[in-house]
Amino acid sequence: MSVVLITGAAGLIGSEAATHFAQLGYTVVGVDNDMRKQFFGDEASTAWNRETLERTLGASYRHRNLDIRDTQAIDKLFAEYGAAITVVIHTAAQPSHDWAALDPFTDFTVNANGTMSLLEATRKHAPKAAFIYTSTNKVYGDTPNRLPLHEEKTRWEIDPSHKYAGGIAEDMSVDHTLHSLFGCSKLAADVMVQEYGRYFGLQTGCFRGGCLTGPNHSGTKLHGFLAYLMKCTVTHTPYTVFGYGGKQVRDNIHSADLIAAFEAFCRAPRVGEVYNMGGGRFSNCSMIEAIDICEELTGDELEWTYSETNRIGDHIWWVSDTSRFEEHYPEWHLEYDVPAILKDILDRNRDRWHSAGVVDRLSSCVMASTKRNVLGILVDAVDYESAIDRIVEAAEAGKSLTVSALAVHGVMTGVADASHRYRLNHLDLVVPDGQPVRYALNWLHGTRLKDRVTGPILMSKLCKVAAARGIPIFLYGSRPEVLEALRSRLCARFPELIIAGSEPSKFRRLSPEEKAATAERIRNSGARITFVGLGCPRQEVWAYEYGGILPTPILAVGAAFDMHAGFLPFAPMLMQDAGLEWLHRLWQEPRRLWRRYLYLNPLFVGHLALQLMRLRRYDPGDATAPVQELSYG
Repeated sequence: MSVVLITGAAGLIGSEAATHFAQLGYTVVGVDNDMRKQFFGDEASTAWNRETLERTLGASYRHRNLDIRDTQAIDKLFAEYGAAITVVIHTAAQPSHDWAALDPFTDFTVNANGTMSLLEATRKHAPKAAFIYTSTNKVYGDTPNRLPLHEEKTRWEIDPSHKYAGGIAEDMSVDHTLHSLFGCSKLAADVMVQEYGRYFGLQTGCFRGGCLTGPNHSGTKLHGFLAYLMKCTVTHTPYTVFGYGGKQVRDNIHSADLIAAFEAFCRAPRVGEVYNMGGGRFSNCSMIEAIDICEELTGDELEWTYSETNRIGDHIWWVSDTSRFEEHYPEWHLEYDVPAILKDILDRNRDRWHSAGVVDRLSSCVMASTKRNVLGILVDAVDYESAIDRIVEAAEAGKSLTVSALAVHGVMTGVADASHRYRLNHLDLVVPDGQPVRYALNWLHGTRLKDRVTGPILMSKLCKVAAARGIPIFLYGSRPEVLEALRSRLCARFPELIIAGSEPSKFRRLSPEEKAATAERIRNSGARITFVGLGCPRQEVWAYEYGGILPTPILAVGAAFDMHAGFLPFAPMLMQDAGLEWLHRLWQEPRRLWRRYLYLNPLFVGHLALQLMRLRRYDPGDATAPVQELSYG
């Protein structure tokens, strides 16, 4: 028995490799724990692809639900098959620039530590195996952006006299450049793969890809350019192009062409090799060109907007020079150019998108969405019932769901700060806390909301449901005396409520170690809902930064802690209904809140008037991804 062991087996490249090598007669052992779902949400889950592999490959495919960072489990797996392992194809990774900035520790441990555990297991148990690592062109950082480029009608292009005019070769420096955190973690793994080849003599190959794509790609907003672009075109999902006039160029390689390169390497493996791998001059396009092709293939028009802010570490122009690989393996060549890739993605995914509840263009239906644009902030047009349903569903499923109850102050903080606007627009659920925000939704979008969804009332209603269903909660933030009173009052009102833990604010920024320890305490408490009372905008920052690492709904509920603890009185109902709760709050805390209400409220009204009269365009995509965590505690 000859075994091909593939990590990330249910992903784009892994699944294509599994099918290819199983058809060649190998036994394929697939390692995949669907972390892509954790990284990018339910729409990115690869569970469907795993099921397809198990159904179509039968006994030729053996799946293991393992985390590549679990060195003991990986070592045990390699020991089980030993020298029968003839090929290791390592595709598992955290693949997003933006996500890496949200949780650098997880990004690095998955990409670097996970690779290390696989290399060491290969050295111990299968030293004669060919080891293939899917690296990335991001190891070069933003050095490609310093090439002599000029702007053309639909794309950026390189000076035709430059040595890289035919594509960027492996001799480009990886030093003195901005990599992004993702690029750093992948470079660390890349160098280690090379070193295990040169130092220990393992047959290793690093394939530094750009845009790897194909029909099995579970494309999402943060990763999977062509697949997600085609999905958005078919499903009428809004798409945002970030920076460079939409003329940034990518070479794209179909997964089948990449797997053919893997097979060529496996048949004649080399030691410590590095190859730039992509579509090269044969298969490349700009964002604008890709949109045109998608629209031509589908006969539909993509709803897209443009943001001047480019993503950190993004390349203006990248075309791979694959001549080194072609010199070593002259029988290999590319089959798919960009139009052929996009047509394959469309043909093989339209039915799946439709059957999964994602409506395709032939149905003339549009997928329901509760997100609405209020001054560039995406606010959900929901009531208490629908908000609670989403939160409870996520809590009982053990899923992350970031939630903010956003009033005028919160909206205006996002209007003033592009980085905070990015955070708010990447929260899962933003409810209209405050009558002015509800009015804005109704006037701008005709949502006909009958009531706002305030943080204090939402918290109270959720605690009632949590008590009835046995859902434990965690309270994070505020002062110790507030938390003590809050716990006491909640337990008095809801005797069956399980408060798994509470932790006061430190009123400062936390170190990475402190942040990780905080997340670990909340996870270990068994809580299924986390309430956060740090005040706006710190609590929204907290929800955004912990959203990817806590498997619970996180609710930023502001003054709810003080109100339910009895430290702040609720406004009279007449003032609440009239949209004057701000006046009651101002009367209670004039020194702290005067600027918030006497300055921001009129400013909100002015901006709202501009949006209503269409005198100013407020683009939710015009936001800047935060370059570092604030780690409020």
